[in-house]
Amino acid sequence: MPFQSRNIAGALVCLLVSVSAAQALEDGGGLTAESQPWTIDDVAASRAKAPGRAFSLSRTQTWASGLVPSRIPAFTPSPVDRTLGAKLRPFHDWNFLIGTELTRGGGESGFLSSKAMWESSWSQDVERFGGLTFGLSTTGSVSNAQADYLQSFSGSLNLPLELPLNAWDLELRFSPNMNVDVSKGALSSNLMSELVGKTVLSPQNGAFRSVLDVSVGYNLAPDARPAASARMQLTISPNL
Repeated sequence: MPFQSRNIAGALVCLLVSVSAAQALEDGGGLTAESQPWTIDDVAASRAKAPGRAFSLSRTQTWASGLVPSRIPAFTPSPVDRTLGAKLRPFHDWNFLIGTELTRGGGESGFLSSKAMWESSWSQDVERFGGLTFGLSTTGSVSNAQADYLQSFSGSLNLPLELPLNAWDLELRFSPNMNVDVSKGALSSNLMSELVGKTVLSPQNGAFRSVLDVSVGYNLAPDARPAASARMQLTISPNL
């Protein structure tokens, strides 16, 4: 066979193989080592069997205190309790946390106490009422030290104030609270009303961000006299 004829025959063979492979891919199948056809559904099924993540560490909180002794004994004249705790947010779309805390007493007895705790909160902004914000939260705990069961319910109502103070953000805040102590059979409630202000002291492009928070208010309770309160807080953080 002449050389040119052999080249033409080889090109035809390569073309036929390429067309067959393209048709197999379009049909969703191919050939394995055992000459068994495979489909796109088989690939999807194999991917579905891959194990997923059981939980996310980003929704876990841990804390500890008293585990490392102080380097300056003068600041710790008495034995310090050692505490280790953790909280987990099991649901991504619900702000609910549940956790536990273990505490070893620093005295001679070294009593080990445990406490289970839970908390949940919810808030909502209402733009049609001038940016009104209200929220609800609850926390509870059970301790084995005295078989205590504590539950608290609190709310918040924030009403922005449009006053001619360009550098300050002002709002009225009302915070009702109710505490239930099952072991003592006690029920207490109070209402906190505050005038809250916030201003940024640092320039916008500065290396640090300084925020000043000021609040003045009254605490009202059915079985106690009204108590006034005032608070001032300066927060300095890197401007990232």
